[in-house]
Amino acid sequence: MHHTLAGIAGARILTDAGLQGGALAFDRGRLAAAGSGAMLDAGELLVLPGIVDLHGDAFERAVMPRPAVVFPYEGALHDVDRQLLAHGITTEFHGVTLSWEGGLRGAPYAQRMFDALAGMQAELGARHHIHLRFETHNIDGVSTAQEWIRQGIVRFLAFNDHLPSMVKRLGDDRKLLQYAERAECDLDTFQARIRQAMQASDQVADAMRELAVTAREAGLRIASHDDPDGATRRYYHAMDCRVAEFPLTHEAAQVARELGDSIVFGGPNVVRGRSHTNAPDATGMIRAGLCDILTSDYYYAAPLVAAMRLVQDGVLPLEQAWNLVSRNPALAAGLDERGVLAEGMAADLIVVDDSNPALPRVCAAIVAGVLRYASREFAVLAQAA
Repeated sequence: MHHTLAGIAGARILTDAGLQGGALAFDRGRLAAAGSGAMLDAGELLVLPGIVDLHGDAFERAVMPRPAVVFPYEGALHDVDRQLLAHGITTEFHGVTLSWEGGLRGAPYAQRMFDALAGMQAELGARHHIHLRFETHNIDGVSTAQEWIRQGIVRFLAFNDHLPSMVKRLGDDRKLLQYAERAECDLDTFQARIRQAMQASDQVADAMRELAVTAREAGLRIASHDDPDGATRRYYHAMDCRVAEFPLTHEAAQVARELGDSIVFGGPNVVRGRSHTNAPDATGMIRAGLCDILTSDYYYAAPLVAAMRLVQDGVLPLEQAWNLVSRNPALAAGLDERGVLAEGMAADLIVVDDSNPALPRVCAAIVAGVLRYASREFAVLAQAA
């Protein structure tokens, strides 16, 4: 679908003032006050800013749907692009991990992803960015990450530390074997990698400060991942990590709020009614005013369904619920022109059938004023807006 449109008209367009009838014109990929030409008629369907997904790593499943079964990145990313548009995501931050584990989360796989994205940019419908998840004990990977950041490949950086949970599992061969398979090595090699990562502990703080400086110089926003407590959040905040991604405790989220940092939880947590890892219940955190952003995390369908669930359950009105999946993540990533339907903003929007609010369906996705996905026929209004 590559239909360039003059704009869109509808009875329920989400604006700063709530849902309103009217029309939005497109001009060179941006929203404009008025225009003339072929206007897509959304009728009674919802017209919403496109979803900005700050953290999605489900692409890993498209590349490696089963352990040791690897598909080429080009095909996998084409598949992912279709999924993103069908679930209303117009801007995706792919959570690419650079870890001491290696394999799927090592540099060669990341490089394959970057090369594939660069070569496919013209064919992809959604906007694809890289959210680099850097494992803090991966001291040897710092220069690689710095190089990627300087090349402009990375659009968002997050510090992750999954080593403690790996160390806890050193006696659990069955669970470690799953990680070893993803890392494409045998159990003994993986255990050796864990021990080697542990030995880097005293170098981590300096290395992360150095990486944070490189990211700041490149104009990137930085997050820390899975903060276990308030002290950890304060530590990362001092390193200019202004986003708390999936804080593990109420206290960590509360400190983030006091510091004025953005708080991220997973959309699947809202959809399922609980976390898959015993982290705080996201809906409870939203009710407490301790969540700014919902991401797809590992399931692209989640943000749309989660936002609608919050509205349906009376947790938030639509404008506020939608900010969690569109405007707030855009601002947290420094993409000020996305996530709101107003003049001068990016013409990234979706048309949603919410007649069954428990199963919202995306009927059309428009990116930079171009119709990139449609699942039904629309009338076209050919008059001046």
